[in-house]
Amino acid sequence: MVGLALRLFRHHRGAAVATGLIAVIGMALVTAMTALLATGLADTTTVADRSFLTQFPLIMGGWVVAIVVFATVSTVTVTLAGRAGEIGGLRLIGATPKQIRVMVSAETFAVATVALLPGLGAGYLLGWIVLAAVRSSGLTDPASAYSPGLGLPLAGAVVVLVASAAAAWIGSRGTAGRSPVGGPPPAVARRSARPRRVAAAVLLVAGIGSASAVFGLPADSIATTAMTGPATVFVAIGLSMLAPELVGVGNRVLAVLSPRGAAGHLAAINLAAAPERVRPAVTFLTLLVGVSAGTLAMQGIENRHSAGGGTAQVLASINYLVVVLIAVFMAIALTNNLVAALGRRREEFSAMSLIGSTAGQTRGMLLREIGLATVVSVVAAVAGAVVCVIPFAVVKTGSAAAAFDAGPYLLSVVFGVVIALGATVAAGGRVVRAVTVH
Repeated sequence: MVGLALRLFRHHRGAAVATGLIAVIGMALVTAMTALLATGLADTTTVADRSFLTQFPLIMGGWVVAIVVFATVSTVTVTLAGRAGEIGGLRLIGATPKQIRVMVSAETFAVATVALLPGLGAGYLLGWIVLAAVRSSGLTDPASAYSPGLGLPLAGAVVVLVASAAAAWIGSRGTAGRSPVGGPPPAVARRSARPRRVAAAVLLVAGIGSASAVFGLPADSIATTAMTGPATVFVAIGLSMLAPELVGVGNRVLAVLSPRGAAGHLAAINLAAAPERVRPAVTFLTLLVGVSAGTLAMQGIENRHSAGGGTAQVLASINYLVVVLIAVFMAIALTNNLVAALGRRREEFSAMSLIGSTAGQTRGMLLREIGLATVVSVVAAVAGAVVCVIPFAVVKTGSAAAAFDAGPYLLSVVFGVVIALGATVAAGGRVVRAVTVH
């Protein structure tokens, strides 16, 4: 199956490119963190800087690895949906679900291996930029030179390689186990969704528990930020894993509203019949908005109600850097998966054109679909972020009101919506123009 996986690459370059982009960016982020960790452990680093240059990359690196794994799982799931015929054919000639998963894991590992050198190079550069920015703000001594070495950055890249293969194994489970001669019975479908829902519930409980633990901490403790930051990540990932359920809720709301016009009618039918078409948008948009909104809201409260000083400045820098890096990564992942999902719908759009749907109606349908995905994602993400930030606000200010400051949420929502709509208009419009009969 490994040899077959390598031979199949030329038939699905788009899927390889989508996975490769995630691997390169994820490897660059992890390598940057391990380069900073190596710098913190180097003999040339001053004692005063050692604590920051070791704790920061360890915490940030853990978050990045978790998000890279989740992004890879989602990307593999999306790209495999476009290869249903190929996978079904392999199953019909005797391939077992395990062999299919081995093949997909081998493909993903090969793509990640190709991404190794560019990811390492970008990671070294990113680590140097981060350290330069930290040094320019006075948080570290100029005497602490950038000393990434080779061992730790290479170990970080290997972690991403292994994580990518593991993520492909997880992400291919549903497609590999699907019957090649028909969809699974409803009971089987419910059982296949159970592990995902259980994992989402575990992450939500862990995130809310981490956020709630802040109630037992003093207001001036650094641990309040250290507990709330991961909480926003856990809750955002947990909600992202519930994307099919979120789309189902949106469908019911859309049915009540009874959309008018051909575009609205087509969107309602599409979302009811094939909700997985907007699942990538819901997944990545929920994660993007949830993490960025929660972290920005938490840091805004910290900036307004803390005494300031070196420690507060360090924490602010870390949190803002976390938001920027994760936002950029997730924006690329969101665009990547939207383009892949829309490209897979060429036959659908061509059939719609043949039965009389105009290009404008098809584009309107796409905008309504992504509009629904955006609404359910934003509502879920903002609600999750608020829940995580409320304990932090109460401990810092004595009231939950600060957790409802609209600024951080609006900034995150606008950024996410612009990315989602922009990618849909650009990629969707191109596909529709290519297949529409004039």
